[in-house]
Amino acid sequence: MASQQMPFDPVHGASNRGLGHRRMLLSLMAVFFLLWIVLPLLLPAQAYLLYWLTAPLRYLGVFVHEMGHGLASLLSGGSFYWFQMDGDGGAAITSGGWQSLVLLGGLLGPAVSGSILLMVSTRAEKLRIAYLVLLLFFVCGAYYMIKPVFLSSSTYPILAQWHATHLLGLILPVSLILMTVMLMRAPDAWQRLVLQCLGIVMCYSAFSDTSYIFQYEALRNGMYSDAREFAALFSPFSVQGLPWLVFVFFAALIAVLNFALLGLGVGRALRKTA
Repeated sequence: MASQQMPFDPVHGASNRGLGHRRMLLSLMAVFFLLWIVLPLLLPAQAYLLYWLTAPLRYLGVFVHEMGHGLASLLSGGSFYWFQMDGDGGAAITSGGWQSLVLLGGLLGPAVSGSILLMVSTRAEKLRIAYLVLLLFFVCGAYYMIKPVFLSSSTYPILAQWHATHLLGLILPVSLILMTVMLMRAPDAWQRLVLQCLGIVMCYSAFSDTSYIFQYEALRNGMYSDAREFAALFSPFSVQGLPWLVFVFFAALIAVLNFALLGLGVGRALRKTA
């Protein structure tokens, strides 16, 4: 007697829900790992071209990193004035708050956000709330990028650091807002696939920022990396006089935490649902 085969449903037929079943997730991770980590090491001469090709993905990581600083400042009782992005990266302009939490908000923010998205992409029954939260996050980001336009330089002297060209960075959150709105009407499988891509990009942006995390020397603007400032908070040394070994210990700790968050998110996402 011939058996009748049911059509494969990529949303509910896999061991995990959605197009983001385990094989799809692992395949996506392998592709991103190859593009961001392996190829620049194997083909350093071509890394510059790859750097520009993956620029939108890297700037998503910068966006989440700076928003992590700002939101952590707000949550710990501080102020978040604005943040800006340019060709060199980004900067969040904050004051007050719990400084260690503000620094960790940027250092771990992308990995935390990415891990949550990976878990939601395979384990949540419905994704509407997840996309509403994403939409709110991107709208808040756009607000804090455009906020300097409405500030007075007499009230905020630090506004001298901001330039109108920083408004070009709005291309990213506006594009993300439009994408999110369109995806809210897309099939469930596509919603899960995009959540996985976003989650992997966020996790790998923290993962690929280890060169920044381990940067002991001063940056081009004369400031120091977040990891070095964080290390100085928990040692008797100033950020300028911080010994190299002390810095490496804290930088390694932050890198391990990023790896752990990535592992947690992937592990939970790959776990079979009941």
